[in-house]
Amino acid sequence: MILQKTQYNIQKLRKEVLFKLRYKWHRLIHWEFWPMWAVYLPCIVYYFWISLKSRSFGFFRAVNPAIVHGGMTLEDKNFVNRLLPQNYRAKSFLIECETNLQEIESIIRKNGLEYPVILKPNNGCRGRNVELIRNNESLKKYLENNGNEDLLLEEYISFPNEIGVFYIRFPNEKKGFISGIVEKKGITVTGNGQQTLGELIQYNLRYHSFYLKIFQDDCHQINCIPDANEQIVVSSIGNHARGATFYDVSDKISEKLTDVFNEICSSVDGFYYGRFDVKFNSWEELESGENFRIIELNGAASEPTFIYDPRHSYFFAIKEIIRHWNFMYKIAKFNKKKGHSFTSREDCWKILKEFNPFLTSSGI
Repeated sequence: MILQKTQYNIQKLRKEVLFKLRYKWHRLIHWEFWPMWAVYLPCIVYYFWISLKSRSFGFFRAVNPAIVHGGMTLEDKNFVNRLLPQNYRAKSFLIECETNLQEIESIIRKNGLEYPVILKPNNGCRGRNVELIRNNESLKKYLENNGNEDLLLEEYISFPNEIGVFYIRFPNEKKGFISGIVEKKGITVTGNGQQTLGELIQYNLRYHSFYLKIFQDDCHQINCIPDANEQIVVSSIGNHARGATFYDVSDKISEKLTDVFNEICSSVDGFYYGRFDVKFNSWEELESGENFRIIELNGAASEPTFIYDPRHSYFFAIKEIIRHWNFMYKIAKFNKKKGHSFTSREDCWKILKEFNPFLTSSGI
């Protein structure tokens, strides 16, 4: 009996060590898992070049005059949301720092919201502390960990599809264009009839790093064994830094879809460059301007997130980042001639310090 137990423990340890090695190797050879600074390092030379041509490192401010620093800083999400027509965006409410549990519950009731809802920092990026709040208990837990900053309470949009649409318009043109579309798929595992839900995630090369985080939420049964070929949606949050897989679906760009976003942006004076995060029911309805909601708008700091498609190479990503920064430079140059100012050197330094924690964090 003792010998069998020892052999079992050795086999288990061997399995875990081998998996850890495979996991480390997987993250090393797949660039989407690299730290942000490593991904963007080759692009810095190009940024210096366009800054030199602009005679300012802060040229990005003129890209979107409607947004503070053009949206390059950790922008006020509540303010940016209010720029959008109400019928196109998800309902959202600013929760000021230190607002207590009872007050937030009152806001939820008075505005006709129901659980689940979304809570996230009012100033943040790359999915930092974005949570699906399912009940009062998870709301209480979230506030205990994140109640020291302004938050944004957002209705949960249950449409099944989520995309990021990168929209660009030159100030001297009435209509813009879509430069790329990313489709976002949350963490989903397929059962085999043998492993528990916890094991399916723990020993998945992509999802392993989210194992502990996922099961802090008591809505999942870590020890349940899904049937063979049964698909379990573990997390529906479409964020790359939260385990979502991104797919480049830029082939979905069409004249109809572009017209929809031209219509939206025509009512947002001073916005020319950024990414719309959208949930929608079907592509056909989206192209008709029906059954969709914008859940977030990002400005100059927007990434062309379709680059994170696992099928794309690192060189493709660099090419697309530079292509988009070139668009940003051209828009800023035009708006500068119209009298819009650039960000000062002092503010550029403050923005860099704001982004420092994200530069050192991994993509996933």
